[in-house]
Amino acid sequence: MSFGQTRHAILIISLIFAAMSWLGESLVHFAILEPGQRFELIPSDFNELWMRVVICSLIVIFGIYAQRNANKKIDVKEAKMRTLKATMNTVEDRIGNALSGIRLLLVDADNNTLVNKATYEKAMLLIDGAFEDLRKLSSIAAISEKKVFDDIYYLEIEKK
Repeated sequence: MSFGQTRHAILIISLIFAAMSWLGESLVHFAILEPGQRFELIPSDFNELWMRVVICSLIVIFGIYAQRNANKKIDVKEAKMRTLKATMNTVEDRIGNALSGIRLLLVDADNNTLVNKATYEKAMLLIDGAFEDLRKLSSIAAISEKKVFDDIYYLEIEKK
């Protein structure tokens, strides 16, 4: 998980920005607005102190708000991914069992010469391709949708 996707990245950035703005304000007062005065990280003037507290608090509160919204989006994405993986595992299990049954029927039919060799080989290629697609679907790591029509979406799967 990268720093941008962590559950506290925006909050940490807002805290750093609030601290930098407090320090920057102190430096501006020391160097430009009140030259010759000693450097004060915590201002002795009450009006200056409450102004910095309010501004830094607003920055942090906005960071908390933004982080909560980002975490909600991450939660929704994780829930969609869990649902997709559960669905794909179920599909792989059900369809895989059906394909295995069809393969067994074809092997029995091939032994009894009910199916010609070319049909048997083509059917086995189709079944093997379907098994490979099912493996790709069940090991999906990211949701990549392709819109076909207004309300119809397909998962994009890498083809080799």
